[in-house]
Amino acid sequence: MLLRRKEASATCTSAGRVTAQLLLSFLALSASPISAAANARHGAQVSLPHEPALVIPLIPEPPAPAEHTFTLRHIYHHGTYKHPQLHRKKDVVHPDAQLWLAAEDGFEAQRIGPLRARSNSHRIQRLVDRRPSVVDPMVAQARQRGFVSVLSSSAWTIDEVPGPNVTDKDTILSLALMAANAYVAKPGDADWEEVGAPFNRSADFGWEGDGLRGHVFADETNSTIVIGLKGTSVAVFDGDGTTTNDKINDNLFFSCCCAQQGPWTWHQVCDCATGTYACNNTCVTQALRDENRYYQAARELYANVTELYPNSHVWVTGHSLGGAVSSFIGLTYGVPVVTFQAVPEALAAGRLGLPVPPGADPDAPQTREYTGTFHFGHTADPIYIGTCNGATASCSFGGYALETACHTGLECVYDTVGDKGWRVGIGTHKIRSVINDVILKYDTVPECKYTPECRDCGNWKMYESNGTETTTTASTSTSTAKSRTRTETCKTPGWWGCLDETTTTTGTQTSVTTTTTTTSTTTCHTPGWFGCKDKTTTTTSPTVTSTTPTATSTTCETPGRFWGCYDETTSGPISTTTQEIQTITPPPSMPTSTPPSPAPTQEPPEKPRCIDRAWYGMCREWEGDVPKLKEDM
Repeated sequence: MLLRRKEASATCTSAGRVTAQLLLSFLALSASPISAAANARHGAQVSLPHEPALVIPLIPEPPAPAEHTFTLRHIYHHGTYKHPQLHRKKDVVHPDAQLWLAAEDGFEAQRIGPLRARSNSHRIQRLVDRRPSVVDPMVAQARQRGFVSVLSSSAWTIDEVPGPNVTDKDTILSLALMAANAYVAKPGDADWEEVGAPFNRSADFGWEGDGLRGHVFADETNSTIVIGLKGTSVAVFDGDGTTTNDKINDNLFFSCCCAQQGPWTWHQVCDCATGTYACNNTCVTQALRDENRYYQAARELYANVTELYPNSHVWVTGHSLGGAVSSFIGLTYGVPVVTFQAVPEALAAGRLGLPVPPGADPDAPQTREYTGTFHFGHTADPIYIGTCNGATASCSFGGYALETACHTGLECVYDTVGDKGWRVGIGTHKIRSVINDVILKYDTVPECKYTPECRDCGNWKMYESNGTETTTTASTSTSTAKSRTRTETCKTPGWWGCLDETTTTTGTQTSVTTTTTTTSTTTCHTPGWFGCKDKTTTTTSPTVTSTTPTATSTTCETPGRFWGCYDETTSGPISTTTQEIQTITPPPSMPTSTPPSPAPTQEPPEKPRCIDRAWYGMCREWEGDVPKLKEDM
């Protein structure tokens, strides 16, 4: 009975229970194929080799545009030639300190207001590890080896970097003011303090006139730092007092071949030209092994600033030679750069051994993209446009051979010659002239253009050698022997020589057989323009004479106005032996020819004496002439 009761209870006929049972059956049937398919896929995955999952790197968003207000925080000064070990810093501790531009070249001292600038994103190709402690040994090794070290593509990257907005006029004006020679007029500011090695205080006088000065500006949050570089000891660019070392380095970097085959005023720095416009570029590279002190000073200054602000974005700006050095810093460490009237530096950048990304031409840095460098200038500046190298150029007079014309990066050119009618002259190169007469006068800034087609030294043939050639400079000593003949002092000088009679001394006895024509006249009755017009009587007879001349010396007492002497000649006694007889017959009323007849030898008649000469030398009245009476009209 109990078993039957259980079976009866198991077969429940309730409608709700039947429905629930049916639902459970359907769920069981539908779950079995799904689990089977899952087991099949699991078995297939186990049979395949394991592959790591693809990880997509996170691409940072480009920095957003921002506005900055900069204030001067520090002034760095690094010596170059006179004091290469000098490195000093001055902190601007007062927030209300007044910033002024120094007075120069007709411009008075000017107070600088708030320095406002805008930033936007720039693409820059640079090294992944660009710390000065890593990059500086690479540059030094490239200079010693003579060629740039090639790094793999993994060592380079293209970053979106916040840089200055080069389309904004206020930003360009603020950067130009930062590049100018500024000083702080606030009593009680901190004095200069040593940054590098201790400096000899006994040689402290005049150190501010030598070296590279950097003004360090920072915004409100110290997120962006601007370094303004200013050279202080180059005569052609910024002031007076150049040195030989300046010419050596500048002519190595900015001339085609060591300042050779140019005007005689250029300061030649090496002997690498092998022919007419042919240059051994390997020789020039070897001559560049001596470190350029401006570039070295700028690298040390950059290292100190980045150590002081390790997490800040750095911009660099500069004027003239400081602009060229700023460009070198930007190419070395991959930071944005804005220059003003910079010397064309593409050729110098190729010779410095700067790091070059894969695929770029190390000999033509102007073809490199994504440098973040912008060169502002105008067309009336011969240094900026690369024409300050002629025989009459101001740069040539100073000994500088500035033959380059190509800039790296982009050029932003104000056409002052076309727009304002300016003439090209070095006086427009000054930074104060650029600020007051160019940037402030234009309503907008020029468009920046990429110029990869530019080529320096197009008329030169540059070639590389294997480095085994030797350049020998021989010093030739030339000895010139001069013989001088002592002469007697001239007592009667004239316009074209001495009017004294010559003195002849000879001991030679000469026997000469001549045929002479002797003309003898009495007083001239008919003078003409070129002699006497009286009829003459001529006799011809061959004579053989033996003459022994004696030394005579006379002094002219009546010199002519322009040449000649009007004194009567005085001669010494002459011994004459005549074998054939010479006959002299006075002229009759009509010209006749008289045969020769024997006659004794007689002295020649006395020469007439002039008593009145004209200003041009002709005699107007002879001694013994009958004076002519002038008829009264």
